[in-house]
Amino acid sequence: MWLQHGGQGGQLRHGCEQSDGLERYGWLMHDGENFGVQEIRDGGLVLRTEFVKRPGGEHGGDWSWRVTARTEGTGGPVPLLSLFFYVATDGQGTLQPQLENGTRLTAVTGTTEELGSFTLTFLPPTAEGGQDPKHASYNYLDAASPGLHRLTELVRSSLSSRFVFSAPGQQRRRFFAVDAIQGPPGDPSPVRGVGSEPRS
Repeated sequence: MWLQHGGQGGQLRHGCEQSDGLERYGWLMHDGENFGVQEIRDGGLVLRTEFVKRPGGEHGGDWSWRVTARTEGTGGPVPLLSLFFYVATDGQGTLQPQLENGTRLTAVTGTTEELGSFTLTFLPPTAEGGQDPKHASYNYLDAASPGLHRLTELVRSSLSSRFVFSAPGQQRRRFFAVDAIQGPPGDPSPVRGVGSEPRS
């Protein structure tokens, strides 16, 4: 999921439909099994996701993926962008967040009957080819989901604008992020594995 921050917040997106008014979205390359590259153009934002699979092990191999976000033709300050990565099971298995300094989600470990034990590792943001370094602020929400089909609703209901982001030497700006204090309305139990990462 992603959310571009504007003057009055932004629109949370969790997929691509023709009715969304996106300029373009789809796979640029995909072999159906081992690798794929897709691109989404949402206004001045270009999101590119890439994955590669390394065969081996008992459960299909290891997967690596990368998300690249860049803006085109903004002319002003670089807009804030929240990327939401979620990890969920269909009610079976376990998930456990691994936090650095109590805030930054570095990994999720888990077990399921189908996969056995596994680890998903999240690396900090990097800049391409000598550009200014990327800065990120991290938020994390751990809650029970009523079903994978309702994840967008769950994230939307837990968003709060109480957060402030300030990259070194730049103006402080408010952003929307998942809020563990606010949480989803009417659900006191925790949601497993939703995180957001505003970037500049």
